[in-house]
Amino acid sequence: MIRNDDLGPLLRTAPWMPEDGRRAERYERVDHAELGAGAQLLIVAAVGGPADGRRYFVPVRTGPGATGAEEAHGSVEFDAAALDAAREERRLATARGGSVRFRGAGLTAHPVRRLPFERGWSSNVLSLVDHDGTAYVHKTYRRLDETVREPELLRLMNRTGRTPDWAGDYTYTDPADGTRHPLGVFYRYAPGDGIDLPLRQSMRSLWPRITDGQDPGGLEDVIRAHLRPLAPNLRDAGRFLAGFHGDLADRLGGRPGPPYPVQEVLARAAARTAALASAEIALPPAPRSAAFAALREESAALRGAFDAAPAGFPSGPCHGDLHLSHLLCRPRDDGSWSMHVIDMSTPALNPGEAGWAAQSPVQDLVAVQRALEYFTADEAAFESARRLGVDSTETMRGALDGAGDWPPGPRAVLRRVFHAADLWRTHVLRLLLGRTADDPLRRLLYLGRLLHELAYNIDHARPYHAAIDLRHALALGARTPAPTIPART
Repeated sequence: MIRNDDLGPLLRTAPWMPEDGRRAERYERVDHAELGAGAQLLIVAAVGGPADGRRYFVPVRTGPGATGAEEAHGSVEFDAAALDAAREERRLATARGGSVRFRGAGLTAHPVRRLPFERGWSSNVLSLVDHDGTAYVHKTYRRLDETVREPELLRLMNRTGRTPDWAGDYTYTDPADGTRHPLGVFYRYAPGDGIDLPLRQSMRSLWPRITDGQDPGGLEDVIRAHLRPLAPNLRDAGRFLAGFHGDLADRLGGRPGPPYPVQEVLARAAARTAALASAEIALPPAPRSAAFAALREESAALRGAFDAAPAGFPSGPCHGDLHLSHLLCRPRDDGSWSMHVIDMSTPALNPGEAGWAAQSPVQDLVAVQRALEYFTADEAAFESARRLGVDSTETMRGALDGAGDWPPGPRAVLRRVFHAADLWRTHVLRLLLGRTADDPLRRLLYLGRLLHELAYNIDHARPYHAAIDLRHALALGARTPAPTIPART
């Protein structure tokens, strides 16, 4: 049995515990289950400090020399024990009268060996194992009180070819209130890279072709030709994403979706705009004021559009927080891509759950658009900084305020690079998503996501990223597909 005294040193040094110095004074065992010799499955609670009351899942085992405790992660014994429990669909009783239930599909009694895997930083912990010649990701969820739907979504989407194949999972049932908390999942490893990798390679290889003196029409021709080799795969990726939304709606049910709650979302957007307008952020006041005026005008325009559409706009399930890195692509021998969607966080899984109506596939399209806006602005800031021999923070601020006080030569370089990035992004969006209608629902979801990200960047004192948000807020008034740097007089 791992003693409570052994948990302190282990948890105080765990990299996945609360960031920003919000660690607890100590951690206490709330409940636990025994997973044979592989691990003891602990539920612990933070006591004292800003993290007080938060609960965490910690698989541990006895340390070297049969003293102390160490994380079970990193051991083939824990991976093997959890996989065997999923294969046998065991139910483990916990010390406080709860349970840990394992589920599995298609697993056989074979030995497990760990495979090399670059997991990076995450609040979750991942390992890669080989089981009878098949590679599986073992993912555990550390923060018990966060909403996790991924295991059930993978199970429901199993064998669609859109997501990695689900192999098993395990869930803790709290004896106090009967709530269920996913602890871990096994799914087939889907090799590939996020779609951001080929896009980044495309944009960076474009820069040598952007030279002084190019007229706007010639620049568009250069960009269109540059993207031509990538165009078929981007179109296929767009069709794949549409197919994913179709399969997700079929597996979760509830078609047709209820009307999306546009008035509630619009009211929240207007309130957030008003709150953010007075928040402190180290950016030039003139473009900032103009950006918030554009945000208010957009809310007013949407209010009128929704009042004129009594039939409403349908909702439907979506990924929930789609980033470019969540769209995995892997080149085939013929140059096309095989694709998967990972890390789903769909807000609701069935029509009976709260939040079912407050989701839409359009959210994912807007998320891709916003991700590309961040991506291209960041690349343009670094490229213009490289050309000018200045810091990228300076070029990002210049892109926001028009660089009107810059000398003509550097200002022209800045505008040319950012204009090329805007044109590239617009063409990529058309290839990937098609000519999406500029309907009020898409505009509302875009406004909501922009404000959400702006609030995060202001709260975390990130003026560089907030400048990207405000730059695209300025473009709302112009309604242009490719925002240009505003001139300052």
